[in-house]
Amino acid sequence: MINGKKVVALCTYRIYEPQEFAFISELSENLKSNNCHLFIYTLNSEIGIATDTSPEIEVFDLIPYDKIDVVVIMNEKIKVRDVSQSIIDRASSNNIPVVVVDGEFENVSMVRYDYAKGFENVVKHIIEDHKVKKPHFMAGHKNNSFSNERLEVFKKVLAQNNMPFDDSMVSYGDFWALPCRTATQEILKRDVLPDSIICANDIMAINVCDVLSEAGIRVPEDVIVSGFDGIDEAFLSTPGITTAVCDNTELANAVFESVMESLSGHANETKLVEPVFIPNESCGCQRKELHKKSTVSELNNLFYHHEDEIHVYQNIISQVMTNKDVLQNIYYLKANHGNYALAVIEKSCFDLEQNYFYDDVEKGDRLVVFDPYIEDYNPYPYDPNTIVPHLDKLMESGEPLIFNSLVYMGKCCGFVCYAYPRTMLIDYNQTSNLTNCFEMSIGGYVLTRHQKYLRDKLSTMYQNDALTGLYNRLAFLSKIDERIHATGILGKKVNIIMLDLNDLKKINDNLGHMAGDKAIKAVATALKDSCPEEAICVRTGGDEMLALLIGDYDIDGILPEIEKKLQQSSDELGFKVSASIGTSSLPYKRGEETISKAIGLADERMYVMKRTMKNANKSTAS
Repeated sequence: MINGKKVVALCTYRIYEPQEFAFISELSENLKSNNCHLFIYTLNSEIGIATDTSPEIEVFDLIPYDKIDVVVIMNEKIKVRDVSQSIIDRASSNNIPVVVVDGEFENVSMVRYDYAKGFENVVKHIIEDHKVKKPHFMAGHKNNSFSNERLEVFKKVLAQNNMPFDDSMVSYGDFWALPCRTATQEILKRDVLPDSIICANDIMAINVCDVLSEAGIRVPEDVIVSGFDGIDEAFLSTPGITTAVCDNTELANAVFESVMESLSGHANETKLVEPVFIPNESCGCQRKELHKKSTVSELNNLFYHHEDEIHVYQNIISQVMTNKDVLQNIYYLKANHGNYALAVIEKSCFDLEQNYFYDDVEKGDRLVVFDPYIEDYNPYPYDPNTIVPHLDKLMESGEPLIFNSLVYMGKCCGFVCYAYPRTMLIDYNQTSNLTNCFEMSIGGYVLTRHQKYLRDKLSTMYQNDALTGLYNRLAFLSKIDERIHATGILGKKVNIIMLDLNDLKKINDNLGHMAGDKAIKAVATALKDSCPEEAICVRTGGDEMLALLIGDYDIDGILPEIEKKLQQSSDELGFKVSASIGTSSLPYKRGEETISKAIGLADERMYVMKRTMKNANKSTAS
């Protein structure tokens, strides 16, 4: 219970499909009128067909079992029994009652369509009312429980009408368009065609009609076709499909009753909802226009809305992937379609040292990176105990909260929560696209940011001297070329500061080469830290360094700072570190090798200083 309301967690799939949306709308209204709140944990991609596992199922790990009161599992939508069972097991360990829709599990309440009875009505109509002699069954997946049940119904009705059955009367269309079309084309290769094709669902029936029509075979004049499950497309197609409608309003009412019974302690009961048989043109009956007008308007609205969104989201993704500023990225998303979304991602996605999607990174703390309910754009720590930030505010409208996993490159990096102030199909349809936008934006941002980090690291390895961190000769030449081709350089001063470490051989001979390396690094650090940030500092030789500055700079003012830092290094290292220094400043002239002249002049002055120091040391020694 949260805020005095019982909370029902619904585990489902593709809430933006019209049938699923109709079910959720009815269930939510019923729950609201009884002081209950619906939390929806939903998948956007299908599992159980192409793969048995998907990181998207981690959305079900978000269910707060310590706060919810009932779990409802749309088992036929999830399709993977192990996933449903894991939710049931976690709910059971927390003493939470479970209602399963379209599934057989122990110690749960069950609500399901009486598919067998509904499909039997369709098959009987085709065989008994239309008196077909050569019926054929277009099944779903092999070994699928729903497909097998409908196959047994087909066999049962044949037996009741003294019609023999053999395996040649069955094809497998896998409940979907392409495999069904392939199976139908195989049927067309036969010498004798069936006079009827009874399909296990409407999608296959629509595609069977289309393949037959392309081959010049008329429906229903040459071959009768029927479907099952009553999707909207069955009433929009030509011919209209004979089917049995699984009424989602009736299902929602039955689930609601089961939820209320579970809350009152009457759990583990089963309710059946019988599909409504509707004959239509594909079997030779009159056309039925069920929901056509409202559905066409809704589909048109969704289509054009979807087209507009795709362009918007592509622009958002491109903007975020190429933007280096996290706060600007969040602002850009917030300003475009994210008014009712909260996004939470793994904190390690921002770790430059590793790539969350490539490397084996353990999941840990998370950040709220997208919060439209505050003015501040800074990501902040996510507290899982709150479920989502602003929970009280989000629950005020009584509308469902919708949770999606954020998955990129096969890895879940967080989740997004939608809290719409109304229940509209267009909003629910937007969730899948917006979730994909978050996934692509966050994933793309992490990858491009990490790639830049790697490029910079490689650049540093190849351009910078390993010991001192200063540019090497090759990088120095490249930087000089960049500065020469920069606008406005003509007439500006080319300033050179050149340093040569004194007594390196003496340090190496007396203290070792490691001490010599430390002395070289100390001179390099003194040069770089004393110069302005825009200076180009390079290690030109073993113990020689120089800095190039273009513009008006107080070179003489930099030298005392270098001497000061060298003295500090001497104190820290325990031996004297000093350098001979030479400087020069020449105006840059086109056509002249000004930089080479400036370096040569500074080099001469540096060696004058070095010789002077050596002579002074000799005089002192004598």
